[in-house]
Amino acid sequence: MTQSVKDKLLAAFRYLLKPLVRLALKNGVSWPDFSSALKKAYVDVASRQLLASKMDVTEEGISLMANVDLQDVREVLGSAGDSHYGRRAHAVSPMPVVLSAWHSDPKYAGPYGVLRDLEFDHHGTANNRGDTFSDLVNKYCPDYTPKAILDELLRIGAVADIGNGCYRAMSRSYIPDPLSAENIFYFARVMHNHAETLEMNLRPKANGGRGLIERSVFTQYGIPKDQHNAFDEFIRKRGQAFADDVDRWLTDRDAEGIKDGMQVGISFYHYIVNEEDERALSGDLENAKEGDTREH
Repeated sequence: MTQSVKDKLLAAFRYLLKPLVRLALKNGVSWPDFSSALKKAYVDVASRQLLASKMDVTEEGISLMANVDLQDVREVLGSAGDSHYGRRAHAVSPMPVVLSAWHSDPKYAGPYGVLRDLEFDHHGTANNRGDTFSDLVNKYCPDYTPKAILDELLRIGAVADIGNGCYRAMSRSYIPDPLSAENIFYFARVMHNHAETLEMNLRPKANGGRGLIERSVFTQYGIPKDQHNAFDEFIRKRGQAFADDVDRWLTDRDAEGIKDGMQVGISFYHYIVNEEDERALSGDLENAKEGDTREH
């Protein structure tokens, strides 16, 4: 790697790490904590790259590739402290599964596709059609109790109690509380998957030369501040409609036990440019460009 590419990458890394560092500082994650996590990521990625290259994965090889001290590599490889959190990060939350099933399973739709309000259970009635909220949870998330899931969906406003033991779905999306364990892992997964897509698209032969779709629409000069709320409302409505269409398409094809299955999805987000970070990035890139000139 040439020095100019390395300098530009380091400038880019400083830029993209700033939101993560802000989150870390606000929540008591110190530099030693963060650097330890970064070191573990280096060891993990280096070991996987060695494995993908069909080379022996050794402590020495990882140390040389990542330039991480050999003793640190041994400590990382010998640590099992992250196993619990690794399982949590890959676990599927039952709340979005239940909401998606409520919106997509024909059993829970009324005339013209309008969602039915659901009883929590049969209350001892003769109704045994298997279309209560409890039946929904037992079918799609049998490892969880219907009451616990209902309480959480009521708490965040995704479901409303309309009386007489019946409940109405108010949202197709589940958005947990900020800084709940689930939301932290959601944040990590979105950041990771977006970075994976962008990294793949930097490689010309990725996905048969097409890369993965990634689009950004942004202003050239900016919009009036008093128009921001209108823009926010516009993209919430249009974005949710698009997300619902994608969810329906995937739901029709998403089934347990598919051979050669792969996990796919889309994410989109509304951003506001952080001018201070932009100025810092411009300065870093300008310094990297001056380094290119000096090299020649």
